[in-house]
Amino acid sequence: MKKVIAHSVYPYLSLTQSWIYSQLIHNHDFHHIVVTDQKKNLDLFPYEHVFSISDSCQLQQLFLKAYKALFKAYTPFTKRLLRENQVSLLHSHFGNTGWRDLEVKKQLKLPQVTTFYGYDIAKLPRKQEWRSRYQRLFQECDLFTVEGPYMKQVLVGLGCPDEKVVVQHLGTDLNKIKFIPRKIAADGVIKVLIAGSFTEKKGIPYAVEAFAIARQKYQNLQLTIIGDGVKGKDLVIKEQILKIIQRYNIANAVNLLGYQPYSVLLEEAQKHHLFISPSVQAEDGDNEGGAPVSIIEMSASGMPVISTRHCDIPSVIIDGESGYLVEERNVEQIVERLEYLIENPQIWEDMGRAGRAHIEMNYDIVKQVRKMSELYSKLI
Repeated sequence: MKKVIAHSVYPYLSLTQSWIYSQLIHNHDFHHIVVTDQKKNLDLFPYEHVFSISDSCQLQQLFLKAYKALFKAYTPFTKRLLRENQVSLLHSHFGNTGWRDLEVKKQLKLPQVTTFYGYDIAKLPRKQEWRSRYQRLFQECDLFTVEGPYMKQVLVGLGCPDEKVVVQHLGTDLNKIKFIPRKIAADGVIKVLIAGSFTEKKGIPYAVEAFAIARQKYQNLQLTIIGDGVKGKDLVIKEQILKIIQRYNIANAVNLLGYQPYSVLLEEAQKHHLFISPSVQAEDGDNEGGAPVSIIEMSASGMPVISTRHCDIPSVIIDGESGYLVEERNVEQIVERLEYLIENPQIWEDMGRAGRAHIEMNYDIVKQVRKMSELYSKLI
């Protein structure tokens, strides 16, 4: 009988967290269950063994947070669930979830893995409360996984023992990503793609402005943006993007698709030639932590990628081989690299093949799941 791994993730599952779903459906060495506070997007990420506190308590989502605060429903629910399913290991997704899971780990005497992804390693530690909580997490949790060497350096710098941190790349399902050598079509149109939430760390306004500047010279450029901003500071970023489009009078060259499911992103990738993803350090400390999964996927599809020397992005995009890296917030450098790619379409295919080979070697979900299974087995 396969041993059971419990994955703790809140909620299950946000549109932009497809990599967690990939880990679940591709790891066949263990049986996996998910514990969460609420279920989202089950049509996009169908999984049979998802257990929600809100379902258990038969509460409306509106009152879920208040209920957990008042009655401390989380630990009893999770502990009971893990016992009933004879769980052998608890995998906490995001550092703050790992801290919250410590009481369950302690009471059930389970080994625990915590994976850091981004804001949990960059933004949260700016608060003394979380720096203190992480010290306990670093002491009691058995193993930590991070996306790349930059993240490992940051985590160790926060006080985590070096020997507890393992670089575990996020894998992508290469069977779903078709490699297409990029060439200019007969109509001469060059299509540029941007994809990401309209958060500050994604740097999308810099990409849009660089496109707008380049298009003053190259009228055959078209831009597609997948993503949106729906609340808070994201609306400010959205307004910046819309103002750039208006200021440069490029509305006829820009297709704003809003948020789209993963399948649409892959379909659009096949139609485009170049991908821009200029991530930055946000003013509140938030950053990519590792690297956006989108650049892994777009590089795998055969597109040259323009990105930034930010966090672990240099581990994904090989500067000058599979794409180009520029300094953060530097529109001029993005324009320079974009115009070079426009002027030299003969290098697109070689860059695309270099990118695909690099992703196959280092970010294939099958290989990464195998490595994760080995980590699980050593702890159980």
